[in-house]
Amino acid sequence: MTTEKSFSGVTLHGFPVRIELQWPFHRSEGGSDWYVVHGTVRLADGGPLHADIALNLAQTIKEVLPSLDSDLAFWVAVNTARKALDDKQLELLKSGKRQPVPVSSRSFSIRDQRFSFWNATPPQVEEFLARKVFWLSGSRREPEMICDPCDAQYLGAADPNMVDKLLAAARDLASRGMVELAGDYARATDGLLARAQEFVAAKDHALEALHLKHAFERG
Repeated sequence: MTTEKSFSGVTLHGFPVRIELQWPFHRSEGGSDWYVVHGTVRLADGGPLHADIALNLAQTIKEVLPSLDSDLAFWVAVNTARKALDDKQLELLKSGKRQPVPVSSRSFSIRDQRFSFWNATPPQVEEFLARKVFWLSGSRREPEMICDPCDAQYLGAADPNMVDKLLAAARDLASRGMVELAGDYARATDGLLARAQEFVAAKDHALEALHLKHAFERG
């Protein structure tokens, strides 16, 4: 039985996204040893652009997951989709076209027994958190989790101090009046919302680069 499970966040390159998955992974109907989950990556800027995806889980990765519907499996699915978008492997369209995305050993270190997507620097972590709070909290001032374990894995699962870096970034943003802290959560302030043009420009720049890459490939 599948259910819709979603995640709202941002990518390292500045895309605000909502990822909706028909959860959990299940064996591919094609008869191969792949497991698959279908879903949609939406550009969460109020527009129609999205990518319908099929996340294909290799047998080698299945074996290191506690279960196909575990939190770890969900984080890996979400972060694989985010990384694919940042790497320009996905095309954001107004109409649907299912795009395959491999969940393979490229994102898993056999030696360290952990997944790896980015190795974000402290400045990148701070910018990531600022963008996340801007897009998700926004003018509604909704509280957003600072140390989401899915984000920690995405930004640098190999870094044992990533949670501390996220907390440090939140404290620095608060000291400059960009966010308001309440325990493990942060809300947008007028100071952060005043940077709207900057955040939208980062999203538009990433989107332009994405479109140019796919236009070049089509010739």
